[in-house]
Amino acid sequence: MSAAIVLGLLATTSSSQAAAPAVLARFADEPAVRELQRAAARLAEMHPERVQSWLRRIRASAVLPTVKVSVGRGLDELTRDSSGRPTFSNTDTWRFEVQASWALDRLVFDRNELRASREAQRVASRREELLVRVTQLYFERRRLQVDAALTPDAPNAIDRTIEIEELTAVLDGLTDGALTRGKPGR
Repeated sequence: MSAAIVLGLLATTSSSQAAAPAVLARFADEPAVRELQRAAARLAEMHPERVQSWLRRIRASAVLPTVKVSVGRGLDELTRDSSGRPTFSNTDTWRFEVQASWALDRLVFDRNELRASREAQRVASRREELLVRVTQLYFERRRLQVDAALTPDAPNAIDRTIEIEELTAVLDGLTDGALTRGKPGR
């Protein structure tokens, strides 16, 4: 390769690298990708701490008894007389019964933990998919914005602008408007 071509390539590369911070600085007023990810997770109610709360409550519920209360008046009672024959008697008194029982085996393992675990896996998977999708859309939009800033008179400028607006709308839909709220003048 000739020295002129190599110097030309180096000059182009260094000038585009020098322009990169200036171009990216144009978007400093927009929210960072992490802010949009948090907004999307909050909107979709996909919080890992919620699953931990479910598991704590499942374990704590095993300590609480199951309580049954019965109240009755004038009930028929089945009794046996001295010869062993069943007889029914009608009482006119109030009867109260309270029964408490504990399932102490649930302190060791509760089958609801399996349900909570499966739900936790489902939530984590959906959360990961959502965060990846928001990240992909964010940086696809950013690449289009940088391209628009560097080559504003490109033949596809109108299509690029429409695509930027489309990605903005999708990101706003996923984040409850967090992207446009972060922009001045919107």
